Amino acid sequence: MSKIKFLVMDVDGTLTDGKIYMGQEGELAKAFDIKDGAGIYLELPKLGIIPVIITARESSILVNRCKELNIKEIHQNSRNKLRTLIEILNKYNADLSSVAYSGDDIPDISCIEEVRKAGGAVLAPADAIPEVKSLAEYVSGCKAGEGAIRDCINYLSQRNRENIENRVNKVVDWILAGNYKNGTLPDGSIYTTQEYMTRVEEECIIETHRRHIDIQYIIEGYEEFKIYSTNCLTSTGKYNDVKDVEFWQGGVLVSHSVLVPGSLVVVYNGQPHKGAMIHKKSEKVKKIVCKIEV
Repeated sequence: MSKIKFLVMDVDGTLTDGKIYMGQEGELAKAFDIKDGAGIYLELPKLGIIPVIITARESSILVNRCKELNIKEIHQNSRNKLRTLIEILNKYNADLSSVAYSGDDIPDISCIEEVRKAGGAVLAPADAIPEVKSLAEYVSGCKAGEGAIRDCINYLSQRNRENIENRVNKVVDWILAGNYKNGTLPDGSIYTTQEYMTRVEEECIIETHRRHIDIQYIIEGYEEFKIYSTNCLTSTGKYNDVKDVEFWQGGVLVSHSVLVPGSLVVVYNGQPHKGAMIHKKSEKVKKIVCKIEV
């Protein structure tokens, strides 16, 4: 499964129930679901997914709602949704495989077909037309404007976890089989070979990563390795965004192991850990460290 970086949404019939309330001066109201809003505003950032609106209509009401939800990519009055979508992706140097598209009717099908073909995700509310639902990877049990988008976001969260686990398992299998060469793995993942002398525990420090899962494979030497609970930790300073690392003091010990040649450890993002510690004596350790972006 591809890594999803964008949730592209239609509006009428997807974010709303599809009803348009009109007065003499134009559109009077739209009804948005509060659960959809919470999913977009609170959950999508945790998944690293950018919300995108593409709609054929134009509405100042929608603009106000997007401001509330911090949606920056809002594209109204689009007569060619696929062209609009490709222009957005070009801006981010991304492709259709990184898109989850949620729509409900004929104007969405051009995007849906291309996203599906590229390996992205197609999502639909329960009351989408049959032609859309037949192309969808996931059809929500909720109707449009009644929590369908929140439900689809929950699905993407689960899909993301399964995707990450599949990637981690593949990388582990490749490393254990010796299928690493020239700094890359078969899927293009980058790894580094590190060499250092183990140190006394007092010279080592607890660290975490926000954007990566570490997979460490010992080629030579012995080191002690500890994993900690996230409770009772105190940060020693600012997060280093370039190196994706933050250092900590304190912590409650969860596990203590000795890494030996041929052993492998997976450290998930946000998991406090400390390695490179002496086992019996200081010695040179040589290891492979592969970082899986989450």
